[in-house]
Amino acid sequence: MVKVLIFDFDGLIFDTETYDLEAFQNLYTKYKVDFPLEEWMNSIGSSLQFDPYERLLVNFPEISRDDIRTERSNLYQKLLEGKSPREGVEEYLKRAKQLGISIALASSSTRSWIDFHMNKLGIISYFDYICTSDDVEKVKPEPDLYKKVLSYFEISPMEAVVFEDSPNGLLASIRAEIPCVIVPNETTKLLKFDERVSLRLNSKLDMTLDRVLEVLSLNNTSV
Repeated sequence: MVKVLIFDFDGLIFDTETYDLEAFQNLYTKYKVDFPLEEWMNSIGSSLQFDPYERLLVNFPEISRDDIRTERSNLYQKLLEGKSPREGVEEYLKRAKQLGISIALASSSTRSWIDFHMNKLGIISYFDYICTSDDVEKVKPEPDLYKKVLSYFEISPMEAVVFEDSPNGLLASIRAEIPCVIVPNETTKLLKFDERVSLRLNSKLDMTLDRVLEVLSLNNTSV
């Protein structure tokens, strides 16, 4: 029986990944510098493995890092205006509460980033536990975040379900031995995912939470 749903945040609950990428691309376009897209895509769902400002700063050494970060932040904030959680997210959160299932969040982002967005979206009250990069030594694709959630609720991996949007997130759940449902976004849908994914949806509107849990239960029974 599933006792806890564990959600990723960036790109899964709210499509920050697409907006963040667009903000950086707009910034690089303004300065007529090629954006390092491949490095960016490889880092999705984990901590950034490269400095997304480096190429700009090399080409424009007269610009300070603080100034360029502020410029990107302003572009990002404009893209967020009027935006909502991804389709079906709130329906899943409400239904989990109705079913008596606890809800956790496991994110490679910082707690300040999560709090800012979750409060802006008005959904933070749904979550019984939030685990971020501030709470572990290694983020995704390592399993530390998910293992910490399991430890907090004192449950086994098969008593949880992870919802992810990125290959790095999926790999973290696999390493934690937790069934994972992948719901890619516009940025991650073309990336290659591990074949060990338990279920893949284009949107949470594709399948109700009850049906997802039923499918996962049948899959586990047949193994």
